[in-house]
Amino acid sequence: MSEILIQATNIKKVFSGVVAIEGIDFELRQGEVHALMGENGAGKSTLSKIIAGIYQSDGGELKVNGKVESFSSVREAVDHGVSIVTQEFSLLPDLSIAENIFLADKTYYRCGFVADKKAMADKTRTLLALFGMENSIDPYAKVSQLSVAQMQVIEILKAVSTQARVIILDEPTASLSVKEIEILFDIVRKLKAEGVGFIIVSHKINEIYEISDRITVLRDGRLILKGVDTAGLAQDELIRAMVGREVKDLYGAGDTTERPDWREGPVVFEARGITDQNNYVQDISFQVQQGEIAGFSGLVGAGRTELMRAIFNVDPRNAGQVLVDGKEITGKSIRASIAAGLGFVPEDRKSEGLIQELSVLKNIGLAKLAARGGPILNQRAAEQDCNEMIRKLEIKTADIDLLVKSLSGGNQQKVLLAKWILLNPRVLIIDEPTRGVDIGAKSDIYAILRGLAAQGMAIIIVSSEIPEVMGVCDTIYVMREGQVTAKLAAQDATEEKIGYYSTIGVEKP
Repeated sequence: MSEILIQATNIKKVFSGVVAIEGIDFELRQGEVHALMGENGAGKSTLSKIIAGIYQSDGGELKVNGKVESFSSVREAVDHGVSIVTQEFSLLPDLSIAENIFLADKTYYRCGFVADKKAMADKTRTLLALFGMENSIDPYAKVSQLSVAQMQVIEILKAVSTQARVIILDEPTASLSVKEIEILFDIVRKLKAEGVGFIIVSHKINEIYEISDRITVLRDGRLILKGVDTAGLAQDELIRAMVGREVKDLYGAGDTTERPDWREGPVVFEARGITDQNNYVQDISFQVQQGEIAGFSGLVGAGRTELMRAIFNVDPRNAGQVLVDGKEITGKSIRASIAAGLGFVPEDRKSEGLIQELSVLKNIGLAKLAARGGPILNQRAAEQDCNEMIRKLEIKTADIDLLVKSLSGGNQQKVLLAKWILLNPRVLIIDEPTRGVDIGAKSDIYAILRGLAAQGMAIIIVSSEIPEVMGVCDTIYVMREGQVTAKLAAQDATEEKIGYYSTIGVEKP
């Protein structure tokens, strides 16, 4: 049997008197990928952060390489060969890529404080070569110039640069394209063959079955499954262990909710010749009918988000028209888009969609307040609206006055949806509807979207998850390099077709 790198026994952690995890056993062997799974709030990140020195446990024992350890900091964990890549990036935007990777590495400083930037850059190129990015990313470029996907790569390279024996990846593929995920997994396999052990926290079941050797499942801070061989664990058994119930129809395809045939409905939304402010997205036109769910697929950087931001007037556009119910939106502001019947759920719910330091109540009421154009909040009406949305969307919160940041990722996403659904828009645009959301919340969100479509709302989804687009949407548009390369009916779409049109193919006229 391989050497045990990490052995956690009966781990407990308490926050403000509330038990987050208790009685957790976990082990990581040399040269294995061990998936840590469960819904949001299950305790996965808490356990990971204890192993990585971000948190200190309140009970139990942690052994690293056979020795009992209790790390008081991330630096101490790194010194013992344990590195973590969290969902929240720890990059400094105004420093270069090379400086970010080697900022805390004393070997790259002369006289103890003068940074050897050339040495940093040279080593960074070597690391970038692992991802095939040595010619596309400049080590001297500032992190602020990078895309979200590129920032994720740099975070992973930081971990690799420490020569860690244990690397913890918390939702590592959330912002990566299919190609980038393949590259990441190739690197994981290469390092695994050299004896590195990986702990991967992820909600993406298909990826876990592709890359992991064993799976441990937590639920509500308790251990449900410990170190089960991935190959011998059926997916429905894994989902049941994670959510505590059967989820047989994840995308709601078998939903008995009456949904009129959208093909017979009128055109609610039309985009004509949309060109974004940078002329990357050029001359894109499409229509969405009443009750239709249209999906936009493609690799990261294909222009999907830029297209939607131009449509909603988040960013100015150089050309094009947007029509709702046949009437052009002539205003160039977000308020004009809202007034015309558009809603927009952005990709980044933490920084763009929600105000983390405000309550659930105030976040749900933000769009309605903006649409009305006044700063005064009708408290009684706002509370009624909030409670109605909490009931309809089954948002789990102890109190409407709780800060939204205290909610799980899935419930934050529901709050963000509620904020726009409250306006009852004719057209709802949703960029990455289930990013960072657990399997149970995904099922709930898909049901919500299908219900809205059944009521006649036109819905546009941008998603990097091909199974999601295929499972939820009626029509699928594939984009590449700012252009639509294919329009597919859901029943005709396959992962291979979408992948083909995302990379090299163009649909014949």
